[in-house]
Amino acid sequence: MRPGELTTLEQIQLMARAAAAQAMSAPSMLRLRLGRYPTRTPELRKRPLPDTKLCSEALDHARGTLSPAVLNHSLRCWIWADAFAQIDAIEYDPEDLFTACALHDVGLGAEGSAEHGCFTYISAADAEELATRVGTSERSVRRIGEAIRLHMDLTVDRGAGADAYLLHAAAHFDVAGRRAPEIPRATVDATIAEYPRTGFTDEFAQSMRREVELRPHSRAATLWRSGMALPLRTNPLDWKSR
Repeated sequence: MRPGELTTLEQIQLMARAAAAQAMSAPSMLRLRLGRYPTRTPELRKRPLPDTKLCSEALDHARGTLSPAVLNHSLRCWIWADAFAQIDAIEYDPEDLFTACALHDVGLGAEGSAEHGCFTYISAADAEELATRVGTSERSVRRIGEAIRLHMDLTVDRGAGADAYLLHAAAHFDVAGRRAPEIPRATVDATIAEYPRTGFTDEFAQSMRREVELRPHSRAATLWRSGMALPLRTNPLDWKSR
């Protein structure tokens, strides 16, 4: 098996866990759909993009590799990741986290790889190569790569590291609305105004269908087959503010 591929048993287990997670999130999604946003929400500050050579290189690479819709998704993930860091009181390295957010989807829908069995591994290898070339420390290179490799897992706990935990939370929030009640609607609206979601849902769905064809044993393909299209299409981030 190639790195990133799941056994048949692992695929079945992941599909069962994904179905259970969707069922558990249904009540909160319904409350949001009815406009019942929490009355108490945190005041979140907006952190600017880190001004370092690595982040500049990562952003340039993302702009040259990703479509506008996926680039906006990646930049929204930076904002969401920082928001969850504030909510969960987590310290992190802005340079490492931004790089992981910017480049976590550069391998999405990429041509088949004889070396990697999941697009997250393609993305991680690409990010690690860039970070190494820029002269980033080996520790940061590892953290960036690991965060990207883990972001399609169903769950990532804090023990995996701040970057992995926050990128995972951000990506699942932007794609499927997970933890939506925790982010103030004003923050959501301001972020989407800056980095619009125009075309993202359709393009992401198309890319995931391509992942099923290219890498059928990956986590991404397994999650898509388990019904990921439903939370993607009903993401509360796409609902108008009430």
